[in-house]
Amino acid sequence: MVIFVLVMILMKLHLQRDISSGDVRFLVYDESGNEKYRAVPVSTRVTKRTNLVLLDSRGEPAAKIRRLPIVSTYSFVLKVKKTHITFVIVPTKNGILSYFYGNNWHINGSIAAKNFTIIDVDKSVILSHRKHASYCTLEIFDEDNELYCIAASICANLVNTIEKPAVKAAKI
Repeated sequence: MVIFVLVMILMKLHLQRDISSGDVRFLVYDESGNEKYRAVPVSTRVTKRTNLVLLDSRGEPAAKIRRLPIVSTYSFVLKVKKTHITFVIVPTKNGILSYFYGNNWHINGSIAAKNFTIIDVDKSVILSHRKHASYCTLEIFDEDNELYCIAASICANLVNTIEKPAVKAAKI
C-alpha cells in the first residue's frame, strides 16, 4: 500500500515600506527578523521612469518590477530570471479590479485594504497578504513563485488607497 502525504510549505515573510532617506523603498524580512530582500529604485535613461529592483541579502538582483505608463491603471511587469508576468490594478468607482497576465492567478479579497489572497486556477492559495499597522505579513505557499509573490505584494502596496474610508457626513 502506498500512501501519499501532501505537505504544504509555508514561508512567512514581513514586508515593510522603508521611509528613511535612503534608496530602499521596501524591506522584506523573514520570521527571525533577518533581511531577505530589499526593493530599490533604478532609473532608466531612455524613459526617465523609475523601476524597482528586488535585491537579495547579498545585494544581487533577484527580480525586477517595471511600471507601465497606461492611463487610469497601475500596470506592472514582474520579471524573475527570463520569465515575466503582468499585474494590472484598475481603480474604479465600485472598487479595485486586478488581473494577472502570464499565469492563471486571481485575487480574492481587497487590494484597497491590503488584505487579499492570490489563488491559482486549481483554487490553491499561492499567497496570503495581510496588512498590519506598520508592515504586511506575506504567507507564501508556493516556494517556486516566492519572488513573484513578493513583487506582486510590493505593487499592491504602491497603489495609494484610503485604507479606512471615512463615512460621508449627511446633509442637514
